[in-house]
Amino acid sequence: MRSLYALLIGALLLSNALPSSAQTTPAPSPSPVPVTAPFIAPPDWVQLPRGFTLTEIKNLWRGPRTGGPAGGGVFAQAVLPLPSGIVAALLGQLRNVLASSKTKQKLTMTTAASRICGAAASVSTLHLGGAKPAVIETTTLSQRGLTYATVYVRTSSRPDPAIESALRSACPLPNGGLPDATPPSGWSAVQKGLDFELGGIWLGNAPLQIMTMLKARGMPDLMSAAQMAPTTTSGTQHSVKYRASVQKLKFCGTPGLLASAQFIVPPGFGMTYSVAVAQGTDGTFVLSYFHPSSYTDTGAQQSMKTLCGGAALPSPAPSATPLPFPPTPVR
Repeated sequence: MRSLYALLIGALLLSNALPSSAQTTPAPSPSPVPVTAPFIAPPDWVQLPRGFTLTEIKNLWRGPRTGGPAGGGVFAQAVLPLPSGIVAALLGQLRNVLASSKTKQKLTMTTAASRICGAAASVSTLHLGGAKPAVIETTTLSQRGLTYATVYVRTSSRPDPAIESALRSACPLPNGGLPDATPPSGWSAVQKGLDFELGGIWLGNAPLQIMTMLKARGMPDLMSAAQMAPTTTSGTQHSVKYRASVQKLKFCGTPGLLASAQFIVPPGFGMTYSVAVAQGTDGTFVLSYFHPSSYTDTGAQQSMKTLCGGAALPSPAPSATPLPFPPTPVR
């Protein structure tokens, strides 16, 4: 049942932007914004244009802890590098799967057109009946070939007016991203300043040679938890053999991790996934390298070690020395 709900949310996020003249007529491209990668890419690799990879998730909020297991609600925004027309065509079969599902949960969906940020948009509301009812409201619009989606999940029948206002006022920035927003009264960020962004995709000069960069802000300190991770592990799952290793390294003076996992699928085809993680004052950066195990690009391996997350995070201040109790009277 949970997987069906996840499938429904994904479908609503991607497919509810209705085609219109405002969506299908591309606006002039904004002035290019220089993007500096926090690592040195191999010189013979090619980075995909930002418009192909602009993916962002931000403004993750939760409502007051009332009104059911989801509390007062959940709010999130996303940028997806897909035009609404292509997404609708790709999800045609998915709609058929949802329609033919045998779930006993009563589902009711309504869709209405709206104007958001001067462009045509679609507002879709999905009502989940049963013992634990919920409402999933999504707002989607398309600009410059990108789809902007806002999701509002609540257990109450009536929406929060402040959230409805925030949902319809999140206009895309000239660089294609979304603005940082402040939670309304009674709401709080899941993690203050938390957002995720796909920083880039690079293609190598051989088949299936791919590097990706993921940047996150507002993440808690990961290195302390990483100290407990095993250095090596191996095994077999469903005829797939795997072997993984983790190294603790320093990236431009900042502690980090370099991990590698190899998967071998019968009769013997192997794929290797390597990841470098650096966390500093500039944010948390995850650089991934995916390639067939039969060919490893030496330049890509060296490139991963050039990752830099900025200066090291400040160490937590030690606790103050406790005073004797009861305090000694001053004379």
